[in-house]
Amino acid sequence: MRKLLLVFLLIFTVACSDKPKFTEKIIEKSPENCEEDCPSINLNYLICKRPNKFAENFNREIESQVVNFLLSNQIDSLKNTDMTIEESLESFMKDYNNLHQHFPNISAYELILSDSISFQNEKMLSVVSNRYSYVGGAQGIESKVFLNFDISNGEIIEREDLFTDFSEVLKIAENHFKEEQNISVDSLNEKGFWFEDDKFHFPESVGIVGGYLVLYYNPYEVAPYAEGIFELKIPLEKIKKYLKY
Repeated sequence: MRKLLLVFLLIFTVACSDKPKFTEKIIEKSPENCEEDCPSINLNYLICKRPNKFAENFNREIESQVVNFLLSNQIDSLKNTDMTIEESLESFMKDYNNLHQHFPNISAYELILSDSISFQNEKMLSVVSNRYSYVGGAQGIESKVFLNFDISNGEIIEREDLFTDFSEVLKIAENHFKEEQNISVDSLNEKGFWFEDDKFHFPESVGIVGGYLVLYYNPYEVAPYAEGIFELKIPLEKIKKYLKY
C-alpha cells in the first residue's frame, strides 16, 4: 500500500511539473537622444521556461509573431523574418531614423504589443495578443490575435482543427452573427459587409476567453475601417460537443 501511494505521488508530481509555466518579457524602447515626438515600442510577451518540446515550439512561435509585428511596416519582399526580436527592434528604429532625416515633420511611430493567457486546460492553451500600430497616416490600427497551442507539443492548432465538425460550428457562428447584427436576409454583404462570395467565414483570429469561443474580426477584415472591429462571443455550451480540445 505504501509503495502504491509513493508511486501515485511520484506520478502526480511529474504530471504537475509538466504543466507549462510562463514569465513575462517586457521591452520598452525609444531613441536615447530624443526629447519630443519620439518613436516608441512597448512589448509584453510570454516566455515558457520549461526545457521541453512545448517550450521550444511555443517560444519559437511567439518570437516569430513579435518579429512579424515589428516588421509589419516593411515591404514583404524586404522582410527578414529570420531576425531575432532584438534585431527587429534595431531594424525598426533604423528605418524610422532614416525616414525622419528626409521627412523631419513625420509623426512619431508607436508599436504596442501585450500578450496574455486567455484560456488553458489540460489539452490546449489560448494566448491573446492585443496590438496597436501607428506608422504614419491618419490613425493607428488596433488588432487582436489569438494563438491556440497544443499542450502536448506546443504546436499551433489551426482554426478548423479546434473542432470535430467545423461545418456545424460555422453554421452556429453564422446564426449568432446574423442575430447580433440584426440580419434577416440571406445576403450578408447587402448590409455592408465584405464577406468573400457573400459567404460567412471565420476570422483569422479565433480563441477561447472564459466561457466563450471568440471570433474577432480585425479592421478591414469584413468591413470598412470606419465600421471598426466585430467581436462575436459564442457560449461554449452551444458548441461544447464539437470541441476537440
